[in-house]
Amino acid sequence: MEIGLQFIFQNMHDGMSDADMFRRETKLAIQAEEVGMDYVMAPEHHFNPNYAMMPDNMQWLSYVVAKTNRIKVGTGAIILPWWENPTRVAEKIAMLDIQAEGRFMLGFGRGLAREEYRAFGVDMTESRERFDESLEIILDILATGVAEYDTKFFKQSRTEIHPTPEHDFREDGFFAVAMTPDSAMAAAQSGATMMCFIQAPFEVHAEAINAWRDRYKEVHPGRRTGSPMLTDFTFCHEDPKVAEEVAREYLSKYFITVIKHYDFDGSHWGETQGYQAYQAGADMIKEVGQEAAIEGFIQSQCWGTPDQMIEKYKKRMELVGDMHCSMAVSYAGMPFDLCTSSLALIGEKVAPRLRELKVPVGAPA
Repeated sequence: MEIGLQFIFQNMHDGMSDADMFRRETKLAIQAEEVGMDYVMAPEHHFNPNYAMMPDNMQWLSYVVAKTNRIKVGTGAIILPWWENPTRVAEKIAMLDIQAEGRFMLGFGRGLAREEYRAFGVDMTESRERFDESLEIILDILATGVAEYDTKFFKQSRTEIHPTPEHDFREDGFFAVAMTPDSAMAAAQSGATMMCFIQAPFEVHAEAINAWRDRYKEVHPGRRTGSPMLTDFTFCHEDPKVAEEVAREYLSKYFITVIKHYDFDGSHWGETQGYQAYQAGADMIKEVGQEAAIEGFIQSQCWGTPDQMIEKYKKRMELVGDMHCSMAVSYAGMPFDLCTSSLALIGEKVAPRLRELKVPVGAPA
């Protein structure tokens, strides 16, 4: 089991500039190596500092990998439909992979926010086709060093890219964000390891993860599936009352930003090709009310004392087997002294014990 951090870059800090917040988040990434974490990840997001601002995660990771010596860095994820030229993406990946010298983890995603699609002038109903085409193109380029393609959305006359890529990620492994059953099946089809953000009772996620694993084995017989990467929004403290108080405050604030950024209080999902599965979640929020939805989100995340967190992960392993434990420790304007103390405690008393856990007999593998 590997334990790492997922960064969000959400500036809800009163009076703090984007620049200062960005620098503070980057210091947390450096601290992650110091406290013994295995990796740091960053998603791609644009235009909305109250939700997330990471316009080029590959550029940021290049900085982090230069400032560290051991920790892995990963794209969690590159949102392919927002990139008009797959060749440029493959070039950037190849450069980062070379600079990381074996410490790079590659992840892709499809994107969900209407405003980000609208700002880029990309039709959201084309996202699945764009993602699938771009993914295959990029993997081909990284495997061969040659870009040449003519698809519905992308065209490139034959050219070599340089520096020459060092790794074939079809062989070495990559991640794909999968938050719906359709996306899980698409990840399995492409040979990707599943990545998801915990947002529901874990039994719901376990069903999707195991369906992905079964489909992966069916499509790629003889190939071992990777360990799924699961991201929680967390807080760790020795005092259970403090842990719950802080977690409740900032998880509640974070969940509200999710509703706003992704328009989960609307009805457009059922009318948007490729995203109809999200309408069920939006309808559920309307049905139970925002307060109950917030409580459900809080209960689904892994936070608490070190012992409480370990017990939650043990129960998860019984349902899905081994996993990458990916934690967001900074979100919703949580003061940085709380973020750093939580991270230090996770590094000292949670991560070492998680690495010692064995997959229970009978758990999926």
